[in-house]
Amino acid sequence: MLGNGGLSGRISDAISHLTSIETLDLHDNDLKGSIPNGIGKLVNLSSFIVSYNVITGSIPDGFGNLTNLQLLHLHGNRLRGTVPLLASKGQHYSSFISDCGSPSVFDSPLDCPSCTMCCNSQNECDMAEKKTDFGMWSSVFIGSAVFALLILAAPLVKEIFTSNQNVPATSNAASNEHYTIGKDSVYSFFLSTSVTAWIFAIAVLATQTLCFGFFIDEASLDFGDDRMWQYSFSCPPNNLNCRDNSDVTAFGWIFFALFGFFYLTS
Repeated sequence: MLGNGGLSGRISDAISHLTSIETLDLHDNDLKGSIPNGIGKLVNLSSFIVSYNVITGSIPDGFGNLTNLQLLHLHGNRLRGTVPLLASKGQHYSSFISDCGSPSVFDSPLDCPSCTMCCNSQNECDMAEKKTDFGMWSSVFIGSAVFALLILAAPLVKEIFTSNQNVPATSNAASNEHYTIGKDSVYSFFLSTSVTAWIFAIAVLATQTLCFGFFIDEASLDFGDDRMWQYSFSCPPNNLNCRDNSDVTAFGWIFFALFGFFYLTS
């Protein structure tokens, strides 16, 4: 444990002989140079922490051989290239952190497919998994809204199918309904008393909902310079755990869901 110890110099290549070492904590010092290529020989290494130094160069491929690695902190340096695919998965959002966010000190941020947290040159960080959760949550939200609308529309459906069939199609009520929905819209089938028309309209609605979920899931949510991405975490030098600075709370999501529900059902 040599973190914040005022150390300077380089990490020696001789470190590859310390095959029994489990934790190497050198964060918040003034270390320069590159990470030794022999780091992959430390098969018992579970924590490698060199954040907030001045380390340069690329990431050794040997990190991919460290099957016991549970904590990898590389952020706050000047590393570039690609972090190899790690053998284990991060158990916490502060497990694997690197400078894979934007803006970067280089033209392209560090590529880290296994990282749980990405930081940028402004010491702002965010969870990497946020880039893949939107499709699932959007599908759940939209699907729930559509289901709620169908439940609320049940009395209207019953009224349509039990209404007097002798009402002229050109009545003011029918004209106003078609005008509101759109005469050429497939949703006008919901005003029909035909079961086939209703099945077709529901199938179209379900397909549109599914396509919307796929669209959000495949949308580019990378930490690029051209993205209006709000970083919500910070990973300070004096703490191995990142801190959530987001103003968004569970109550906020609840109110968002309620407002969206009332808007869609109004």
